[in-house]
Amino acid sequence: MGGVKSTRKTGKSGRPIGFARRDAVETAMNLVWKKGFLSVSVKELAEAMSIRRSSFYNTFGGREELFREVLAMYGTRTADAPLDHVRPGEPVVPVIVSVMRDLCRARANDGEARGCLVCNGLAELAEVEGETGSLLAQTIRHRESVLERLLRQAVKQGDIPTLKDVRAAAKSFVSFLIGLNILSKVVRRESDLWAACRQYLSALGFPRAALNQPAADPAAPARRLRDVRRPGEGLK
Repeated sequence: MGGVKSTRKTGKSGRPIGFARRDAVETAMNLVWKKGFLSVSVKELAEAMSIRRSSFYNTFGGREELFREVLAMYGTRTADAPLDHVRPGEPVVPVIVSVMRDLCRARANDGEARGCLVCNGLAELAEVEGETGSLLAQTIRHRESVLERLLRQAVKQGDIPTLKDVRAAAKSFVSFLIGLNILSKVVRRESDLWAACRQYLSALGFPRAALNQPAADPAAPARRLRDVRRPGEGLK
């Protein structure tokens, strides 16, 4: 199966000696994030990884299997990943506010204006059958479930006023996040993105004092992005 040959020494598998699966998945993630799921071919993926097409199939099985690992890795790097780790009884409002600020900063600092890989994928694959489309939908449902749990917790703890329909509020929150990620492709200033978030959170009843807190250390999101778990650990 003719692929792009690497000038690097290869082992019996056809992969370059020193081939690191996590590095390959990260390469694929950045390529898919930039070009989209449907636009990236196996040939492009193999070439970017400096391996043959046959080695690509031997290593990952196929595009769908690789995309599962891409989504898992991306899930560990997103600004909203800390939402998954809020335990019962812990403050909710400061975490959500911090996550939203980090999200605005990350999108504003992305020179390629790529937005969110998951949101981009939904726009591509919302009506496409297959494992990748199902995984993307699962990711969105997971985020909705987490936000519903956190909003219920915040109400119970008295951090925000009682919400008439918490489930609907969680769906609304997810819709806002999707819209914000798309908006960030054209609205490039962090302060403008945060202004939209602040308005939305205020409408949910988040305390003004929490929304007026100064932004956290700008280096924090970058440090978190470097703290990556192994592929497969991040997708819920």
